[in-house]
Amino acid sequence: MNLQTAQTTTIADESAIRAFSRQMIDAWNRGSGEGFAAPFSETADFITFEGTHLKGRKEIAAFHQQTFDTVVKGTRLEGEVNFVRFVNSQLALMLVAIGVILPGQTETSPSRDSLPLYVVTKGNEGWQIEGLLNTRKLTLERQFFLDDFDSLSAEAQRQVTDLVVSLKQRHQAE
Repeated sequence: MNLQTAQTTTIADESAIRAFSRQMIDAWNRGSGEGFAAPFSETADFITFEGTHLKGRKEIAAFHQQTFDTVVKGTRLEGEVNFVRFVNSQLALMLVAIGVILPGQTETSPSRDSLPLYVVTKGNEGWQIEGLLNTRKLTLERQFFLDDFDSLSAEAQRQVTDLVVSLKQRHQAE
């Protein structure tokens, strides 16, 4: 951050930006799509971890409410802000490390770890999220496994999947 940016941004600015992460985690844990989307601008862009592009606060809220009610129902988030970097007095980036606790579990599931990157702007209404790119945190070992899996025939992929299901069932029975 240059000297001019340092002079025009405050601790309150950084605190306001950091608060978005906690607000969104709390809303996720309550299952509130509207609360989750509240820090976003009306025209924000949100790219989900699997590549879905959501446009605007209303679409972000609706998408998340539908997922809270179905596929991620009962999950909980934990998170920590890695950094906030001011590009200038009205533009900042924030990186957050997020872990997901699956229903019935007490620890985060490493395969669900993500690193969302926020683009935050300051306007007449204060700080708002203009963009969020959510990406899964993926070790090289997991990536190599996925590359190997993708190189298999459909039949071999089915056999690997069946083996994983069988091992999981056996492990849960122990």
